[in-house]
Amino acid sequence: MLTLKLVLVALLLQLLAGATSSHDMVRVLQGEDDLFKDLRLYVAALERKARTTRLVLEDALARLEESQIDPTAYVESPLVAFSLVRRMHMDAGKILNYLKQDAGADLQQIADYRLDIITEEDLAKATQGLLRQQQLQGLSERDVARGLLGPKQYNASLSTPDCLTLAQHLLKKGEDEQANKWLELALELYEGTPERVYELLSIDSETILRDMVDIHASRENWLRVRAVLLQMLELAQDKQHILNLLRSVDFHLTNFEICRGQRQLPVSDSLRCRYNAEGSPFLRLAPLKLEQLSIDPYVALCHNAIHDNELEYIIEQSRPYLKRALVDQGVVHEKRVTMDAAFDLNASTQGRTLRQRLEDMSGFDLSNSDQLAVLNYGIGGHYSMHFDCWSSRDNAAYEAYIRSNRIATILLYLNEVQLGGITSFPALGLGVQPIKGSALIWHNMNHEIECDYRTLHAACPTLLGNRWVATQWVDVDGQWRRKRCTRSSPN
Repeated sequence: MLTLKLVLVALLLQLLAGATSSHDMVRVLQGEDDLFKDLRLYVAALERKARTTRLVLEDALARLEESQIDPTAYVESPLVAFSLVRRMHMDAGKILNYLKQDAGADLQQIADYRLDIITEEDLAKATQGLLRQQQLQGLSERDVARGLLGPKQYNASLSTPDCLTLAQHLLKKGEDEQANKWLELALELYEGTPERVYELLSIDSETILRDMVDIHASRENWLRVRAVLLQMLELAQDKQHILNLLRSVDFHLTNFEICRGQRQLPVSDSLRCRYNAEGSPFLRLAPLKLEQLSIDPYVALCHNAIHDNELEYIIEQSRPYLKRALVDQGVVHEKRVTMDAAFDLNASTQGRTLRQRLEDMSGFDLSNSDQLAVLNYGIGGHYSMHFDCWSSRDNAAYEAYIRSNRIATILLYLNEVQLGGITSFPALGLGVQPIKGSALIWHNMNHEIECDYRTLHAACPTLLGNRWVATQWVDVDGQWRRKRCTRSSPN
């Protein structure tokens, strides 16, 4: 920075030496103005650095004065020892790097200072030692933070960086619940330190809150997630991102209500139970009992759509081939706990008859679609919230994306479920109880052939008995014209 200023001064002097006209003098004046603007910014930056450094120094001098009375007794406090190790291992390097950024000062002595005398292992031992003392004496995090270790009250306390270090140590060990308590304390103590010091140490309240959100989300405690997100909303610059997260959390909470049976089927003047004779000549002779659950996006339940002998045939033919269902790139994941098997509807006369009926009731051609996926959910079996369609932001992949996407889903209920197993649509506030022999149909994509995010759905846990279903995904491949016309609304 200083070198740059010297260069600017040299250029200005050269300009002054050759200036003979008013035009040249204006250029000189502009050059001087630019120079002093830069100098003012430089001085302001130095003053900010000095103020921040002074805050750090004052804090350190206060500790130093206290320690000089009896250094041995001072470091005997577990809290003091832990904070000392943490500061030397974590904070000192950041402070020195901050000071080294000042090119106008002679910092050679500081630059040569060795920080490797305190290692990561030393910090881990100090952290574990303090946590072990808390555990052995049955102390609360708040008591430890204020220096009350059993019967003795130490003249020391923990700061936000101290609490964060303890929380991060616990997170690495998978002890999320205790880590969250230290994060809450770190947040409570946050106001006790100037913001500039936190900036120097790369600490901010939003990061603490984000860690708390991650902990509660991993435990699916969505009420706590929502409470923390509301705190983040007050601090965040990008409020839309937090609002989107809150919307997702609300879907989780609605899904829980649906799975508990606390949401009833929608009641609306526009929703009807009727005999459906549209879509094929066969339905004119044998119309289906159709219960309209949503108009946009289209969701309908067809009653008595599959015969008992067909249900039994699908289950018995699929049973030997059942295996643990996978997600994403073919991996086992706790969000999907079920067994599945592929069933080829074209392999038998009975299967082809059923396929024709599925085409009649849905209005789609299934000749290019995937095989029927037969799924068996045991007790506790579920599938967390997900979409049957996907979006593509890559223009080059758009054609393939359109061709292979799923415009609709047909879900066949193959048995009666004793308890649980509801199909949940949180964005619609809709839950569908499995009814043996019925078929649930919904459109995954809107009229613009984009994934309709209102079709977010889940298979609620099976609480008693088994849940047998079969899923027929309908490929979009040229079939968007077959999609039923409904009034459109934004996702």
